[in-house]
Amino acid sequence: MTENNKKPGEIAYPHLFSPLRINSITVRNRLMQTAHAKGFHSGSGLTNNRDIYYQAERAKGGIGLIVTGARHTHPNSTGPNRSLARGNRPEIIERDAEMVRAVHAFGGHIIAQIIHFGPQGRSGALDDYRELWGPSTMKSPAYNEWAREMTREQMREVSEYFAQTALNSKAAGFDGVELHYSHGYLHQQFLSFVYNKRTDEYGGTLDNIVRFPIETMQAVRDAVGPDFVVGIRISMDECTVGGMKADTAIEMTCKLVETGLIDYVSATAGTYAAHADQIPPGDYAEDWLVEDGARLRKAVQAIRDIPVFIVGHIVDPKKAEALVADGAADMIAMTRTQIADPAFANKLLEGREDEINHCIRCNQACIARLMAGNAISCVVNPAAGREQRFGSHTVEPARAPGRWLVVGGGPAGMRAALELATRGHAVELVEASERLGGQVNLAAMLPRRHKFGFIPRDLQRQLHKAGVNVRLNTRLSADDIVAHDADGVIIATGSTPLKSGFTSTRPAVDQVPGMQQANVFSVVEVLEGKAPLGRRVVLFDEDGGRYALGTAEYLLDRGHEVHLVSRFTALSPNLALTLDLPVNYRHVFGKGLRYTLNSWVRRIEGGTAQLFNLFTDQDEARLQADSFVIAAGHRANDTLYQQLLGRVERLYCIGDARLPRPLQDSLYEAMLAGRELLDDPNRFIEQGELEGFDLQWQETLITRVS
Repeated sequence: MTENNKKPGEIAYPHLFSPLRINSITVRNRLMQTAHAKGFHSGSGLTNNRDIYYQAERAKGGIGLIVTGARHTHPNSTGPNRSLARGNRPEIIERDAEMVRAVHAFGGHIIAQIIHFGPQGRSGALDDYRELWGPSTMKSPAYNEWAREMTREQMREVSEYFAQTALNSKAAGFDGVELHYSHGYLHQQFLSFVYNKRTDEYGGTLDNIVRFPIETMQAVRDAVGPDFVVGIRISMDECTVGGMKADTAIEMTCKLVETGLIDYVSATAGTYAAHADQIPPGDYAEDWLVEDGARLRKAVQAIRDIPVFIVGHIVDPKKAEALVADGAADMIAMTRTQIADPAFANKLLEGREDEINHCIRCNQACIARLMAGNAISCVVNPAAGREQRFGSHTVEPARAPGRWLVVGGGPAGMRAALELATRGHAVELVEASERLGGQVNLAAMLPRRHKFGFIPRDLQRQLHKAGVNVRLNTRLSADDIVAHDADGVIIATGSTPLKSGFTSTRPAVDQVPGMQQANVFSVVEVLEGKAPLGRRVVLFDEDGGRYALGTAEYLLDRGHEVHLVSRFTALSPNLALTLDLPVNYRHVFGKGLRYTLNSWVRRIEGGTAQLFNLFTDQDEARLQADSFVIAAGHRANDTLYQQLLGRVERLYCIGDARLPRPLQDSLYEAMLAGRELLDDPNRFIEQGELEGFDLQWQETLITRVS
């Protein structure tokens, strides 16, 4: 192919867009999506439409390789709930075959990851009770349940089940299987001196701890034959005190490679004792695993010429290109990147980088939803996990293109305007301030939250490209909007922070005395630089997340003494779901944060806050401070909407202006408004609606694409 015939991405990223041979398959490029639990299987444990459309969307978007979420291989393998597929059940073959066909139809390859959860499941996760197994009798760091030391017969049985699950995967047409030997699941615990305390031939030395994983590899290879891809996923670093680090992990992995039984190694990090290291939030440095990954690849290549895949907060395509070019890795995992934008690969290839929706690494709508028992989605891509209803094939041109006015340039207003313009409407977006983005700009000011800035930057580029007329520093009255005579109006005027001191744990008190003092400020006032704070600050946390704790650290970084008072039973408990709790604890504790839990403020008098215990209602400490900051919710700015009711025929109110909620709620609502579905009585996705299996994907996807 001559330079003139190459696509822009092939010129800018020649190594990233080169093919890769893995045993009997050739993958079209070096971009992959690693296995990640999605919570799509709560009904039957079987592949369904939700899987098929999710994977097809990413294959259509140009990805090279997809690895499915982990699939149970054995009846005693249980997860946190009923959200994972049961790969050992023969009924799954027919359904998997449709998912594979969908991925292949768009030129992608797909590998099934197979697993035994071992101690990291819950005995009562299913509709009966199942004993947990592990290398040694121990308690799980995941759910604090006891696991029983496996017998040799049970180990043999598990290996046989892995082999049968691999055969099921082969029968379905998968391009290979990946054995999950990382993240603290059964086989990784055998590979861990922290958890493997056996004194027989399966514990004590490197040669012994690899024995059971090799037996499983052998059983799988014997079952599927030499030409079927078999890979392993390993943790290069357990990320725990006394855990295995990269040097030992590389030596251990080489023993697995020396068997000749596997066709690739996928490298990751973390266990359930270091959960955040498995799915790092934005607090982690970019590319934090790549140096160890490069050493692993060098060691593997010295034994056998098989590819090594790497993860580790790799988000910059230029860095990904360099890693492949330098021989540091053969395949680059950009998993959440392609949850946020399924067409990421094609946009790179076609020179449309200005259209990419960047992952902000917030973990709010992906892993946090999963940990709450829901299916994953994405803050910046509301269609994620809902592709059957809202995937790219569902975007319909407007039946009657018209003129729309969007008032408010925060993320909700921007997203709604983009959806409208994409569908063919002429759109004007009016923002009262000097820049777009609203309060997301303030979120991006908090420590290690700079990636939130991707939202307004991405949307602003796309609005310009879509031809949206953006007017800044423009404030419209209700009469102005009526006079505009638009065919439709969307109000997205945001919200105002509350300073009443109200807490849901003491709802009878609407207003805490003293909250109107001149030395009491909202988080927004602090971040906007409108709060003349003294050195000593007391911050009241009714939020339980980064809104409060991030502000506390923001103040600590600027030399303030901060005492956080929380109505919660733990410090910022909501961060447990988004996995950024440990890293934020390390930062704020290291910077000297003081805090009081289970308490609230009864009143503020001058420079004194009287605290009381929420469980006893007894007065406790009196805190002295120069300034007080309240993180206790927002009130909708819906005055303009109320004034327009009955005066504008097509009127929507979205985002915080409708009701202050998490960002993912607002952007989902904006998508609906931009598709003119917000007032559609059929817009709700009923429970289980996306988990059917109807073989309609070919008609729905292929026909519409062609």
